[in-house]
Amino acid sequence: GEQDLNFIIGLKFVGTVSLSAAFLYFYAQFIRLTSKYFERKYFTGKHGFPSTYFMLYSDKTYSTDYKNKFRERVKKTVKLEPLNEADELVQPQEARTRLNECFNHIRLKVGNGKLVLKHNIWYGFSRNLVGGAIYSSIFCVANILLGWLVFKNSTLVTVSGILLAVYLTILAFHKVILFRTGEDYAKQLISEFMVTNKTSSKD
Repeated sequence: GEQDLNFIIGLKFVGTVSLSAAFLYFYAQFIRLTSKYFERKYFTGKHGFPSTYFMLYSDKTYSTDYKNKFRERVKKTVKLEPLNEADELVQPQEARTRLNECFNHIRLKVGNGKLVLKHNIWYGFSRNLVGGAIYSSIFCVANILLGWLVFKNSTLVTVSGILLAVYLTILAFHKVILFRTGEDYAKQLISEFMVTNKTSSKD
């Protein structure tokens, strides 16, 4: 009767929502994996994260004096010892490894900070935007083909074409986007670490 019909409709609705949720979950995982690929390509597997290479003596972003003061603060607050300038010349990979270890502690110490959280969120958003732009471009191409060949819908073709142009622009400038937002986050993290009053006893 009517109750059975409502039950069947309810099951269909729940099933549709479940399928949509499952699709969104896996789609998000694909974006995450793709975004991590770009992160490894430009940071983890090559230069290291901006926070790390900024504090290498070979990098010219900060002065030698600032880097010396950074190392003094690291020793005092997180009880770790980055290599000095002379040792870094002899052991460049060890220098990177130690700085990476230091920043693992520094991120915990600074926490959400004043502005560092916003920069971190913006970097994460930008990284995921780049990863998602690949799949979104594919969907746009599919929509254009469907709108043109199957549905004969000029609106679908136009909107998809505009979105495709946006996503392709993001992909064309993805390296600039990642480095700009990643380096902005790193600078804010370093800045807040240098002025924070937190001590290692709170770890």
